[in-house]
Amino acid sequence: MNNFNDNQGLLRRVKEELAIKGITVAELERRCNLGNGTLRNWSKSYPSADKLQRVAKELGTTMDYLLTGKEENAQSKIIAREAAGLTESQVNLIRKMIKEFNENNL
Repeated sequence: MNNFNDNQGLLRRVKEELAIKGITVAELERRCNLGNGTLRNWSKSYPSADKLQRVAKELGTTMDYLLTGKEENAQSKIIAREAAGLTESQVNLIRKMIKEFNENNL
């Protein structure tokens, strides 16, 4: 069940993220290994999950945000994904910084 307004919202959010990142639709399609004009087709039908996931990852956001516009827990998910490649000592340092920040800013 495709809803034209939902698809337009999806495209609008993708374009907003592109503007923030300073890249074009064509560049995003190249980076995500999508065919030329793939994003344009999203105005008529929803993308497959794997394509949407690639776009969300490249834009540094979540599939949920692109689909719904809701950012519930989006920042936490993005930070977790970015932290995935860190060493244990790096993660511990970040946790210490967060703890100190919370203690000093209550």
